Amino acid sequence: MTQIYTTDHSASVLRTHSWRTVTNSAPYLLPHLKPDMKILDVGCGPGSITISLAKLVPDGHVTGVEYVPDPLEGARALAQAEGVSNITFQEGNIHALPFEDNTFDVVHVHQVLQHIADPIHALSEMRRVAKEGGIVACRESAELSWYPDSVGISKWREVTELMQRAKGEVHILGG
Repeated sequence: MTQIYTTDHSASVLRTHSWRTVTNSAPYLLPHLKPDMKILDVGCGPGSITISLAKLVPDGHVTGVEYVPDPLEGARALAQAEGVSNITFQEGNIHALPFEDNTFDVVHVHQVLQHIADPIHALSEMRRVAKEGGIVACRESAELSWYPDSVGISKWREVTELMQRAKGEVHILGG
């Protein structure tokens, strides 16, 4: 299955994603984390959430996967710069995760399902690699709205939808 991420992994996109941590982007996980957990972060991008998770499970291990290698070198460098060693970054397809069944205590995805062709299959894959009694956690923002009306934002939305259609992405903003 072809993977398409409309906004790509350009430096500007990775910069906007790099501020994300568990605290500001996945606080729903905080009450469930234990120091020795094995966690998978799917669609890890620049690795900021992944690294944040690793800091919260110092006796565990966190694996970040991304479908292309583009952001992974930067993610590895950031983990090294922050002294985080209980972490691995690798390529992986959300529709065919390269892990055995029942491997992870937590399988997490943040702002990814809205960009893929088959989110139901992806969720099934995430469940497959989660341990019995484990957690599959997702956060998305597929619908956008704003007030008051803005010509600029409306034009941005129109261009974004055209770009998504041209690249073959099925899930259109607001559609």
